[in-house]
Amino acid sequence: MDIGLFDLETSGFHADSSILLCCSIKAYEQNGQKTSVKTIRADSFEGWKSHKTQEREVIEKVSYELDKFDILIAHNEERFDKKYFNAKCLQFGLRPILRFKKVIDPIQLSWKHLRLGRNSLAALIDYLEIPVKKTPIELRKWLKAALEGDRKCMDLIVEHCEYDVITLEKVYKKLKSLVDKIDTKGSSY
Repeated sequence: MDIGLFDLETSGFHADSSILLCCSIKAYEQNGQKTSVKTIRADSFEGWKSHKTQEREVIEKVSYELDKFDILIAHNEERFDKKYFNAKCLQFGLRPILRFKKVIDPIQLSWKHLRLGRNSLAALIDYLEIPVKKTPIELRKWLKAALEGDRKCMDLIVEHCEYDVITLEKVYKKLKSLVDKIDTKGSSY
């Protein structure tokens, strides 16, 4: 089975009032086989400079890449990524692929099987003593990337997204013993 990790970075929390800035995707490392992160950036598409809300090509590309995997791992996928991305797919008449994907969501594993004060990716990194830290980005940099198309600010967001996927893999490796089985919905949590 092909397992992939992914993270979305968006200009807001609701699909009807924001845009997808980037998506980083990485094949899960198994049997010591190293894999690299692939990032789909909205600003690499032709319409970005003049029509940032015309996201169809970006959403299609992300869908195509995510659909290569049998199982996906994403932090807070159930509450954010899946709903956000499915809404974007439907907006552009595309199949909402995350609706039918098997997914393992570390935040769900943590809620169900661990008694922690917080379950964010940053909190799990800290608790599991993973020697990395989340990369903070100032709000104005998000705004400059999304509204003004500032390339340097977008580079920071992409770096943040890629770092989240790499870190997510380390968190999942520590939590995967909590996964009982993978059924038609995803992890049984």
